[in-house]
Amino acid sequence: MKTGDVFPSKYAKAEDLDHDDEVVIERVVLEEFEDPQTKKKSNKAVCYFQRARKGLVLNKTNWGLIARQYGDESDDWVGKAITLTVIDVEAFGEVVSAIRVKLPKTAKVASAGLE
Repeated sequence: MKTGDVFPSKYAKAEDLDHDDEVVIERVVLEEFEDPQTKKKSNKAVCYFQRARKGLVLNKTNWGLIARQYGDESDDWVGKAITLTVIDVEAFGEVVSAIRVKLPKTAKVASAGLE
């Protein structure tokens, strides 16, 4: 049994991807999140993909990478292809794995491994 089987999430995590994954954007929506420590609520952009169960919570870096390619209006991203990849990043003094967006290498889009 894997952690994701025991504690399922509707959002993609770096552990969900074991290779680059080409996906097509289905929609981008704002969803409300609550900080478990402060109980403060805030809205975050979540990108959902065709043929994928999990959405990707967009941080400023990933938003900027998509916007640079397809424009700043997220409604215009629908139907556009991106590639999800995992890289190591420094966050809060630690090196952690994170999902990052890059342009797809091919026009052909495979089923997302986030299923």
